[in-house]
Amino acid sequence: MLYKFGVEAFNGAIVTLATNRYDQDAYETVTLTRTFQSVGLLIGLNQASQCIGSMLIGPLIKRCRTQMVLSATIFIFALSTAIFMVIDVITGGSIKPKGFVAKHKNDFSYYGDYRTDIIIPIYCLSGVTFGMVESIRRVIPANIVGDNIVKLRKMNALVHIFYEIAGVSGALTTALVLIPHLGNNHAFIITPVLFVTSGLIWLFIHSVQNKIDIDENEISTHLKKTKVNYFKAIALTLFSFLQSIYTGAKIVFTSRKFIWLFAVYPLAVYSHRYIENSIAPQVAQRFLQNSDWSQILVGGSNLGELFGALFVFYFNDTMKSPILWVRLDALMLFVICIISSNWICFSCW
Repeated sequence: MLYKFGVEAFNGAIVTLATNRYDQDAYETVTLTRTFQSVGLLIGLNQASQCIGSMLIGPLIKRCRTQMVLSATIFIFALSTAIFMVIDVITGGSIKPKGFVAKHKNDFSYYGDYRTDIIIPIYCLSGVTFGMVESIRRVIPANIVGDNIVKLRKMNALVHIFYEIAGVSGALTTALVLIPHLGNNHAFIITPVLFVTSGLIWLFIHSVQNKIDIDENEISTHLKKTKVNYFKAIALTLFSFLQSIYTGAKIVFTSRKFIWLFAVYPLAVYSHRYIENSIAPQVAQRFLQNSDWSQILVGGSNLGELFGALFVFYFNDTMKSPILWVRLDALMLFVICIISSNWICFSCW
């Protein structure tokens, strides 16, 4: 929960910070604004970096204890988030002054004086660590409960419930408290502290010793003895990743039994993330006239995920297939797309 709260504060503040700064740059230079092209690039590169991070983590957990790798990664993640505030302070930025009144809608004089594009590479660095943490934290429930499928499903649902409680509270706290009082250049000041705390807690998590763990320990011992090059292991992981994409695509697109999965599951899930990460900031900035409120929309999305996790937890043994909920998710995404397109057409008119 500490980790998720920190993530929501960080991601929400950074996206709104970039949105405001790009609008401010266009206002000061009297040029055509390209805010959301730049913010889209920022988010896209961050997500690509998450993919890289998820591939880097595999060889590491074969050599070291899972909890140690996770804690070390979250510490690096905390450092990457702190870099933003250090740069802001060094270049003359400060916490939003109490009673600050903007002279115009693009007046953010308490921001540091640095090129806005600097946000992109640092956010990519945090994306690598974010991808590593997100990949490895999903392994912990299985390590805790062992091989029992029913217990694992309930454990995953329980973890997701608390995860989304933190997500909802983190998103709303960021939008309604942290950004209005600290400014989005310092709203994530709590993130490094929460990350370090969660990393220290993860160090004390112990795993159930089961057959899978024993096999992994044997593999880990073998790797240490043979001293397999880490970069070679990464290359093998990348090859396996590409091979799995090919195999999965072959299964899905060559069988009538599975071809529907591509439209119903991957497109629905990534459309959900696209709306949450890209559409929400645009709606908040252009239609609600306040970029900070994008986190309120994200909080609503997290609340929906919380309800879904609660349903899985209580009806785990009754409804084992997720297909119905995936279809409902796709339907709701379709409704949101229609509403968004109507807003855009109305504004253009």
